[in-house]
Amino acid sequence: MTLRRVFVSMGTPYNEDSKRFRDELETLLRDSCGVDPRIIGKNEYPSGSPLAHIRNTMRGCSGVIIVAYERKYIETGVEKRGSANEQALKKRIYTTPWNHIESAIAYSLDLPIYIFCQNGLTEEGLIESKNDWWVQSIDIAPGAVSRPEVVESIRAWINTRVVPRSQKSNMAKSLQGRVKLSEMTPHELWSFFGMVGGIFVLGALVGPYVPVLPWILHFLHILH
Repeated sequence: MTLRRVFVSMGTPYNEDSKRFRDELETLLRDSCGVDPRIIGKNEYPSGSPLAHIRNTMRGCSGVIIVAYERKYIETGVEKRGSANEQALKKRIYTTPWNHIESAIAYSLDLPIYIFCQNGLTEEGLIESKNDWWVQSIDIAPGAVSRPEVVESIRAWINTRVVPRSQKSNMAKSLQGRVKLSEMTPHELWSFFGMVGGIFVLGALVGPYVPVLPWILHFLHILH
C-alpha cells in the first residue's frame, strides 16, 4: 500500500541543530506516523520553476507541515519608518518567506496544515495561531520532536485531518481512474464500492425522471 504523503515546508538547514531537527522529523513521520514526508532539497528536486514543482508535489499530498524557524535576526530596526505609526523593532526573529508562500499554496488546495513555530519567532502572515490550524511552539533542536506531547499532537493531526483527506482524495481519483484499487485501504474500498453502488441505484430509480449525469459530475467535482 502506498504511504500517504505529507509535504514538509522548511527552509534549508544552515546549522547542526536545524539539520538534526529536519532529519528527526522526517524519521518520526515515516517510521512512527506511517506517512511519506516530501521535502524540497531532500527528496524533491525542482528542475525548473520551484513554484510549479511545489504545487504539483502538494497535489499528491494529504497534508502540509510548516517548520517556521529563524532565517533573519534583526537586532534593531523600524517598522513603517517615517510614518505616524512608526514602531521600533528589537531582537526580532523572522522565518523564510517560503513558509508563507507554501502555506498559501496549501491553503488554496484545501490541505490540512500543521505548523511548528520556533519559540520566539515573530508571528505574521499565515504563521499565526489565530488562523484555522494549530501552531505548535517548539525549540528547533535535537530531540524536540521526540517529546511525547509533540508526537501525540502530530499523530492526532494525521489521524483526524490527513487520513480523512487521503481517503476522500483516493476515492475521487479511483473514480477518475488515477488510483488503483490495490492501493486503497480496506476502509477506502468499502467506502468506494458503497458510493459507486449508491450512485447506480440512484440512477436506476430516478433515471427515467431526472437527468442524473450532471448531478454525478457535480458530485465527483466536490470529491476532488
